Amino acid sequence: MKEKMLKPAILSVSLLTIMASAAVAPALGKIRLAFPAAPDTLIKLVLTLPPLFIVPFSLLSGWLTRRIRKKTIMITGLLIYLFAGCGGGFAKSIGQLLFIRALLGVGVGLIMPLSTTLVGDFFKGEARSKMIGFATSIQNLGGVIFQIVAGYLAVMSWRYSFGVYGLALFILILIVFFLPEPERAQVSQIHKTKSRLPLGVYVCAALCVLNMIVFFSVPTNMAILLETEKKLFASEVPLFKDKAELDASLKNGTISNTTRERFKEGRINLSKSAYVKLVNEGRKWEIVDGKRSYIIYKENNKLFIRRKRLGKAAIAGYILSAMSLSAMVSGMILTSILKFLRRFAIPLAVLFMGLGFWLIGHASNIATIFLGVSIIGLCFGTIQPYLFVFVQRIAPQDSRALAMAVVGSAIFLGQFLSPVVLGLVSHSIYAKFTFCALALAVAAFLGMVNSLRTQRKMS
Repeated sequence: MKEKMLKPAILSVSLLTIMASAAVAPALGKIRLAFPAAPDTLIKLVLTLPPLFIVPFSLLSGWLTRRIRKKTIMITGLLIYLFAGCGGGFAKSIGQLLFIRALLGVGVGLIMPLSTTLVGDFFKGEARSKMIGFATSIQNLGGVIFQIVAGYLAVMSWRYSFGVYGLALFILILIVFFLPEPERAQVSQIHKTKSRLPLGVYVCAALCVLNMIVFFSVPTNMAILLETEKKLFASEVPLFKDKAELDASLKNGTISNTTRERFKEGRINLSKSAYVKLVNEGRKWEIVDGKRSYIIYKENNKLFIRRKRLGKAAIAGYILSAMSLSAMVSGMILTSILKFLRRFAIPLAVLFMGLGFWLIGHASNIATIFLGVSIIGLCFGTIQPYLFVFVQRIAPQDSRALAMAVVGSAIFLGQFLSPVVLGLVSHSIYAKFTFCALALAVAAFLGMVNSLRTQRKMS
């Protein structure tokens, strides 16, 4: 019975790790409303503060595995995860909420390295690659479950969304009853030998930081992006020839040639079916063109044209779940992808990931955003487990837990740095996604050049 439950016990831990801090992302908009005096930077710390604590405690976990039983560390981490995760729903101030989120980071930090190290302990060769691919798929399945449930619960109350962390209770039961500990002979051998980590581990860690800075911009910005009206252009010239033309357009439900010309100057072509309607007398109008809507504001004798928000923040849960689901699919077929594309798999994944960000940065409807995040998820689900497999392959057995702790810490360091680094790029959310697309295109080009050089040397 215990042998049959070994794989589920190991894989179940992966449900709680990578997207743990982003699980309540769909509730971020409502958390901002609950604490109106808190700046946006502080609100985003609800997602990005846990990774700051995950980093040192992941390293501590890797160090402790040489001195304490892995199962003991896992159980301790799961208990902290359970109480700190659910505890966020009881916070009475933004300060209390951030303190509890920091404790969540401690719990995740303790279990994160073990979620992949245990795969290396019990599986070898191609079986190990498959298990790491499955583990990544399970991580993203956790993202799907957490974000859909959290989005649904957030509709009732942002506090309820923290209930998703209660899943840790069931996983704790699996670990207590079905996860074996490495034999004493293995443990003693680990104490005797202390190998240095290869340089490749640190290179992979650096790549994980960069990859996560880009990837984590999606969960930290999606809810806000959906509720933000995108600034398109400003016009000092009236959009209508005179008040009579405006009144005629409002009455007949048509768009004048003057308005069409002004929009063309702003690089927007309105269709024949477009019409204008009044929102606020003398100050605000809306032009509806099929599924697209444009809001016109009048401020200081200037007209500002913005695209109407794409949707409600609650939709963010479904969007992020689509990204996690696509990442889960690619993780499950990881070995097939690597066999087919070989050394070109990662450069191509990076290139298409950039395409996904480009689509989001230029999206004018929800469908385009869904397509963008699905492409990003597929590519992320290839890149991240590949780095895990590579580290498992090059790290000495006695230092494998420490190697995975270093790489795991790098992932969460990237999560913490994501809003900080991209905040320096631009205050515009759309500009951030466009920047990520361009950065990934450059990285893909460099990766492709390196792959071609390697192929020539081997031929």
